[in-house]
Amino acid sequence: MASLIKRLRNAAIYRAVCALIGLMNALPRRHALSLGGWIGGLAYLAARGPRCLAISNLKLVYGEAQSRRQIRRLGRTVFREMGRNVVDVARLPRVTAENVDALVRADGLSYLESAYGAGKGVVAVSAHLGNFELMGAFLALKGFRVTVVAAPLYDPRLDALLQENRVRGGLEVVARDRATSAILRALRKGHVVGLLVDQDTRGAGIAVPFFGHPAKTPTGPAVLADRAGAPIVPMAIHRLPDDTHLVTVRSPIRPAGRTPEDVEKTTRAYTGELERFIRNAPAQWVWMHDRWRASKEA
Repeated sequence: MASLIKRLRNAAIYRAVCALIGLMNALPRRHALSLGGWIGGLAYLAARGPRCLAISNLKLVYGEAQSRRQIRRLGRTVFREMGRNVVDVARLPRVTAENVDALVRADGLSYLESAYGAGKGVVAVSAHLGNFELMGAFLALKGFRVTVVAAPLYDPRLDALLQENRVRGGLEVVARDRATSAILRALRKGHVVGLLVDQDTRGAGIAVPFFGHPAKTPTGPAVLADRAGAPIVPMAIHRLPDDTHLVTVRSPIRPAGRTPEDVEKTTRAYTGELERFIRNAPAQWVWMHDRWRASKEA
């Protein structure tokens, strides 16, 4: 019975998502963004677990600098911004090489161009900040060969929708469960390999400071970049007040080496860069993830 209820629920969610995608593409973008923000605000009220986790994380980071009211207002904005970014994900098929510059601009792209031109591949580290799906599509439309690592969604139908969007946007997609060998192959071919390394995952990781608190952080970028002789280039995207997006690329980080101390040094370096990105646009990060789980359990 429980399995049947789960299947029916997932089917209803899938149909609702398909309907929303159709609606978001039928509406003018400004109206679709408004609707996305409204849906995000509704999710803030309805999704008690994610809301409480987001508020808890915001208190952990900003509790001494902001009042409870300010933190709750920021938490609501986080959900609204996520809803607005989902709209632009749904509308990704509309983004082409001819119109992408009207939607996205880049600062520091020369850092990536220089690293990419060396021919040894680039490990692009980023965060679940802003419209990171759009960032990958933007790079592909600008002529970079891009491989991204992604974990599958819980529903294969929803996962297929997202994968179709990525492939249509020019990305090569690698499943996380067989990522190591695929990443090394992509780097040997000179690709930009996109890794989101701002979450506590089950893979190899170490605790490094993140917003002043220990957080388990993936060490894959440090290890793989060192093995391939590739640079690590931090980058992120965030929405601007005029509803366009800005991709910011920082100068490359050279892997320190392969000893545990070297790996920690490199991991600290790119984690620090990701923290800087998030501090610049805190309302656009996924605070509803249990980022500091490992330190809480210790």
